Amino acid sequence: MSRGKHPMQRKRPLPMVAMNLALKAAKRVGLAKPLIARLMGRMMSEKVKQQAFAGYSPDEHDVFVATFAKSGTNWMMQIAQQIAHHGAAEFDHIHERVPWPDGPAGPVGDLRDPRFAEESPTGLRVIKTHLDAAHVPYSDDAVYLSVIRDPKEVLVSSYYFLGGLLGVLSHLDIDDWYDLVTQPGRLMDHWAQHTASFWGWRDRHNVLVLNYRDIVEAPEAALELVAKKMDVELTAEQFARVVERSSFGWMSANESRFAPPRMPFVRDGEEVKMVRRGKAGDSGELLDPSQQAEIDRSCRAELERLGSDFPYDDAFG
Repeated sequence: MSRGKHPMQRKRPLPMVAMNLALKAAKRVGLAKPLIARLMGRMMSEKVKQQAFAGYSPDEHDVFVATFAKSGTNWMMQIAQQIAHHGAAEFDHIHERVPWPDGPAGPVGDLRDPRFAEESPTGLRVIKTHLDAAHVPYSDDAVYLSVIRDPKEVLVSSYYFLGGLLGVLSHLDIDDWYDLVTQPGRLMDHWAQHTASFWGWRDRHNVLVLNYRDIVEAPEAALELVAKKMDVELTAEQFARVVERSSFGWMSANESRFAPPRMPFVRDGEEVKMVRRGKAGDSGELLDPSQQAEIDRSCRAELERLGSDFPYDDAFG
């Protein structure tokens, strides 16, 4: 694997540079909010969804970490990667080992690189995706891991992450972000679509759907479920290593192994944290009660419109 540049910058640098320059200019004239809205629409476009896995057929080596954005994706990637490597997975950055076909600036890593599976002692390799189930190729031989997080927490986490990543937190407050992502067809509707799609797969033998809160409250129990679904038997020593390396403390201390590339216009001290808090149930940190209630109402309504029986109140009550 090549080293030096961040994995997200190696193959597709120009789209990221263009985005950075456009945002820098937009900040100067007070247009950060509409430009971010446009960028979000592009990242969630049907074209991106259709192209990500075009022509790819999964097999018995593939473990898909199929989570919605800011729903414990890196956490589940690390859990699955360490299980696949018996608690001994090493990398400078996780995307050196885990491809991401639907990356925001184009594919990250080579989805068809056989080394990912060949270098794994279990023959398993992990694939990251934020796409809903309709756009993820299915095979009875592959494994699918999904985590569902309270959408209110997703909103707060995405504000800190994307705002920090793009260097616009000083130009975009939480109310601006709330207005952006709760509009029809934006982030909260996409959360409902993603949730409904993988919840609909939950009874398949090769699919595991977990509540983010349950992983926070009982991480070792969650690891056991993931290892069982991946059909990997771990010794007590190997399991202990997986527990340690997937802990908030270890991942926080090794932030650079999971962090996105630093954008050129972000000042020192404003860098985004990929591993920020690792908690559940704290959306009141930024959202007031009326905003929280409205997100609950709208997400319930969208799930109902989609015909999903996901137990929203039981999951996030």
